[in-house]
Amino acid sequence: MPLSFDYALIGGGLQNGLIALALRHRQPEASILLLERESQIGGNHTWCLHDGDVTPEAMAWLAPLLVHRWPSYDVHFADLDRRVALGYAAITSERFAAVVHAAMAAGPGAVWLNATAHDVGAQHVTLTDGRHVRAKVVIAALGPDQATPTANTGWQKFLGLEIATRAPHGLQTPILMDARVPQVDGFRFLYVLPLDAHRLLVEDTVFSDHPHLAVDAMRANALTYAAQHGWEVAAILREERGVLPMPWTAPPMTDDRGGPLLAGMQGGWFHPATGYSLAVAARLADWLASVPPEGARGPGLQALRARHASQAAFARKLNWALFRMAAPAHRNTMMSRFYRRPDEVIRRFYALDVHLSDRLRIVLGAPPRNMKLWPRNSREEVNA
Repeated sequence: MPLSFDYALIGGGLQNGLIALALRHRQPEASILLLERESQIGGNHTWCLHDGDVTPEAMAWLAPLLVHRWPSYDVHFADLDRRVALGYAAITSERFAAVVHAAMAAGPGAVWLNATAHDVGAQHVTLTDGRHVRAKVVIAALGPDQATPTANTGWQKFLGLEIATRAPHGLQTPILMDARVPQVDGFRFLYVLPLDAHRLLVEDTVFSDHPHLAVDAMRANALTYAAQHGWEVAAILREERGVLPMPWTAPPMTDDRGGPLLAGMQGGWFHPATGYSLAVAARLADWLASVPPEGARGPGLQALRARHASQAAFARKLNWALFRMAAPAHRNTMMSRFYRRPDEVIRRFYALDVHLSDRLRIVLGAPPRNMKLWPRNSREEVNA
């Protein structure tokens, strides 16, 4: 006999974890099944958000996830050093898993780990082990490897090391971008989070034309950066890595009426110009929790999709300019130009909530130097 739930969530990553938390907050009596094919939910990640990325209503259920908060962050370019007066916060996979499990345990439902979906429909899921589930709504939120385009996209590639330093490192403010490093393979920068007096997350990041992750080189880059700043490494506590799409064309529209509701990166619910998805994922989660399961596919979702599509279209135009109008070694000039904009423009950009005036502020003005239309993967571009 099939088991029945109000919601069946396929995938235990960020998107469905946020949906589960929002549902528990807004619909405490709803029965929820969370399926994850791995042995734990949340994977191995550090997710960050800016103040303003989520609404106060969403922060009511998201706040328990936050493990670190800072009042500002720094950016560094060859021609710009700036402290951005916007709050910043971090979520770890460990905290994410603990909070989501606790929320799931607080109401009807279950978390099934090592559970792989075999047949998925709008209101049913069959697992490879033969278990069959019915639900009023099935939501699938799978990672970028499930629906990533291979053309008309750039890539954000990163490898981060969480390190313990022998002496206090002294860093108080996150470094969101330090692009005062060799611009190899695209726009390259180091990203640093001070986690406590002796712990740092040091991440080598590149906005590149290809998805290949040079693991050894990026690991060495992170360690070299730490050494250059006098941070003697006592131990490497953890490593995380990822490759995220930064497309400049819209993916084909997916008709999900006969299948699960597609969320997360698979459903296009992410920020095309950053590769990250927390702000957008929280927005979708909070909306889904505001309606009963029977209304999840109603006109409200279509309106939310249309609003997201408009914002994402502008972000994709920025990607086109970044990847098609600047050679890899000169993309940092575009990013430096962006960080000369007012704090509120930067805040709304990261929240994917830009106003018309923001768009004008971002794109108008003298173009950065070394800008022209570059044919991707040409000899000229590769050697630049």
